[in-house]
Amino acid sequence: MPCIVLTLPIFAGKVEAWRRFCQELSGSRRQMYIDSRRRLGITHEQLALMETAFGSASVTMLEASDVDRALGQIISSALPFDRWYRERLQELHGVDLAGYAQFTQQKPLPHDHEMLFEWTLISSKVEDIDGIQR
Repeated sequence: MPCIVLTLPIFAGKVEAWRRFCQELSGSRRQMYIDSRRRLGITHEQLALMETAFGSASVTMLEASDVDRALGQIISSALPFDRWYRERLQELHGVDLAGYAQFTQQKPLPHDHEMLFEWTLISSKVEDIDGIQR
């Protein structure tokens, strides 16, 4: 399933507000959150708090069959929950999703991209290029 991981710094002094935001998602706004994610086709989402040498950050992983469509809808939706969600991102991270409206337009992937590295676990045994299992 396609996914995206977003890491956003949290404004200084806003970590507790970010924690309350997460509590609202799982508490008072849970049904609106579930309805939103179902409508967007998001099948899995994780929010984590990470402390770095540069301050606090949130790490969000979204999984959806069409990640581009899901993000586009989060950016452009006029529904109350989605507007509230965008307002919280602005307040906690300084991210104004309206500035990403160009991403709501589906574009084909370029055919001239350069793949630099890829790895896939095929089995629990590691097989080198020479065919020797280790």
